[in-house]
Amino acid sequence: MTQLVDLLLMRAKVKGHPQNASEIARVLRQAKQNEYKQMAFTYSQDANLFYGYFYLGEPSEIGVIDKSGFLGSVDNLVEEVELSRVVFVNPLDGFSYSEAPNNRYTVEMDPQAGWRDELFAWYDEEHLPGLACVPGCIRATRCINLDHSPYSFAFYDLLSPQVLGCDAWLKVRHTPWSDKVRPHFTNTRRTMFSFC
Repeated sequence: MTQLVDLLLMRAKVKGHPQNASEIARVLRQAKQNEYKQMAFTYSQDANLFYGYFYLGEPSEIGVIDKSGFLGSVDNLVEEVELSRVVFVNPLDGFSYSEAPNNRYTVEMDPQAGWRDELFAWYDEEHLPGLACVPGCIRATRCINLDHSPYSFAFYDLLSPQVLGCDAWLKVRHTPWSDKVRPHFTNTRRTMFSFC
């Protein structure tokens, strides 16, 4: 069965100075402007991670992408590059949907064996809708990474990193269902990014 893809995700480490992240974003934005409906570029200096999001105009079938051909002249500025095909499962407008985001918070994980269905039900029925309703959350999106682990990929566009510490956000994180399923996250990565 053919899998239609919504997004191409680039995950990479930045070589050299952290300011290279802005240069990578600039070059890719210019080089890919006619290929993708929308692009977003984020960088976490703490983790030295660059994530590029290349949105397709409509769900499409795409095959394996040649990494060096895709990267072009930024190839020498990045390392440990992964290019992944991503499918949207549950994108939701947030409480502050009319605002422009400053940060993107990502949560990536692989469900423990036997817990996938319940974890994904928790995400779709309680967790994602709850976090989307928090003031300062602009958009909440759950995805599946088809190519690289961690395969469960959720991201939240936020007005600021402080949204994660507000009472409304913490209330959603600390529910009985959350306490039940969260121990069954494996290979978990939580990263706060700034937009480039």
